[in-house]
Amino acid sequence: MHKFIKQNFNIILVLFILLQPVLDLITGICVNLLNLNITLGIIIRIIFLIFLMYTTVFIYKKKLSFYSYLVLGIYSIFYLIGIIIYKDGVVFYELQGLLKALYFPLILVSLYDLKEEILITNKVLFITLFTYIILIIIPNTFGLGFETYKITKSGNLGFFGAANEISGIISLLTPLMFIILKNLKNNILKIIYVILYLVVILTIGTKTPLLTLLITIGFSYLYYMFYCIKKKTYKPLIITGSIIVVAFASLLLILPKTNFYKNIKVHLEYLEVDNIVDIFKEEALIDHFIFSQRLTFLEAKSKDYNKASTYEKIFGIGYTEDKEQTKLIEMDYFDIFYSHGLVGFLTIIGIYFYILYRVLINSKKSFFDSYMKKLSLFLILLLSLLTGHIITAPAVSIIAIILIIDIEDYKKKKIKINKYPKLIKEMFNEVI
Repeated sequence: MHKFIKQNFNIILVLFILLQPVLDLITGICVNLLNLNITLGIIIRIIFLIFLMYTTVFIYKKKLSFYSYLVLGIYSIFYLIGIIIYKDGVVFYELQGLLKALYFPLILVSLYDLKEEILITNKVLFITLFTYIILIIIPNTFGLGFETYKITKSGNLGFFGAANEISGIISLLTPLMFIILKNLKNNILKIIYVILYLVVILTIGTKTPLLTLLITIGFSYLYYMFYCIKKKTYKPLIITGSIIVVAFASLLLILPKTNFYKNIKVHLEYLEVDNIVDIFKEEALIDHFIFSQRLTFLEAKSKDYNKASTYEKIFGIGYTEDKEQTKLIEMDYFDIFYSHGLVGFLTIIGIYFYILYRVLINSKKSFFDSYMKKLSLFLILLLSLLTGHIITAPAVSIIAIILIIDIEDYKKKKIKINKYPKLIKEMFNEVI
């Protein structure tokens, strides 16, 4: 068994990543149509976590992972003791919240420890991204699927159930799409990919993917500008700038017909604001329009934390109150701090930032590919703070982890792929 896992570990990981859209699709159907709290997607992700921890400790005998598991395990015991003593909550929700919070550091430290055994190419992540896109477009084309928002706002999400998580995945993989498009020779395919991508981010109705696209375009142009200045070739820079301006103008013309624009209009009408500039004149309007009331939720959670016992402040106030789930702030760092206390926060974020430090000091040279992957890292850090559902959502965090690990310049194990089917072999090739 150990020999089989060693020989096939990378392909198992690749298949697990490619399976993510299917797991999220099944989860969306189970939650929205069958009203199930425990779904096949959750079960498979837990099984993968257990498999990964076993592989890391008992097959590859990695000490960093072992000590991280031990520390997180000890913390979990103290957290659950606090929940039993101080909370009259529902244990299921507390365990669910704990697992979501720990999933990211557990998977991150495991895959970082096994990085030399891993070869995940851009093509694998690109296929994952466009599987999500196709699985949104097909149901939407036939008028099927779920609404992004339950009331008022517009948006279509296919059969996926978590708009923020799907938006997060698409956002994090946007810079990687730019890498693929840059290397792709077939211009017709480029146009098709871009159109499908734009259709999805403008119909799901959330702000994050469009904001991410604009950030990615801006940073890409900055990179290209410095490149052209260094080479003293200014004509391509002017041509590219003109194309971006035309594309942006075209987007502005299309925008009023999209769900994204409709949602902005509905939001402004709800706030009784005629001009979007007026939003920035009042703190309450900024909170409601820009942060979707996350600052209000933050203030409420802070008050709950301040009223809690010293033990809860150290080990966390949890996710329930009076047998009901409490409202998350949806800003990952704050959710971790308040729900898991000072010790939980330092443990989880400590593991996270230690690995970030390691990958950055050993990062690859700043060519376009690595530049875009560092932009993905910037988006991980930014979106975790502003929109949440990045490092506290297992579906998104596995994508974030692969992007983080791939920044480091390490010697990959020579993966033997001759025995695998042709399609799987092709997924290990960088050129699409």
